[in-house]
Amino acid sequence: MDMERIQYLAQAYFHQDYDLEAEEPIQVLAEFRDGEPPEVVEELRDAMERVLSSGVSEEELAALWLDRAGASYDPRHDGTEMSLWFRQMIEALL
Repeated sequence: MDMERIQYLAQAYFHQDYDLEAEEPIQVLAEFRDGEPPEVVEELRDAMERVLSSGVSEEELAALWLDRAGASYDPRHDGTEMSLWFRQMIEALL
């Protein structure tokens, strides 16, 4: 279930044209939060919290977000570590 929710966010919202839909990547999370059912938002937030609390490395988080989930946005290009990006996404979903 964890990967399913993260993959949905990555592919449906952080697709190759995500930057045409929001000025900043974090704003894409507001679109997700406001457009999806509350239980889906909560499940995604919980999934991301579980991933972070599992102690994965920055490299593992990058592989999870970019390779496994299929996101087109790489926060490292903006100078943001993957773990910080996950925390920012969790915060934006509250």
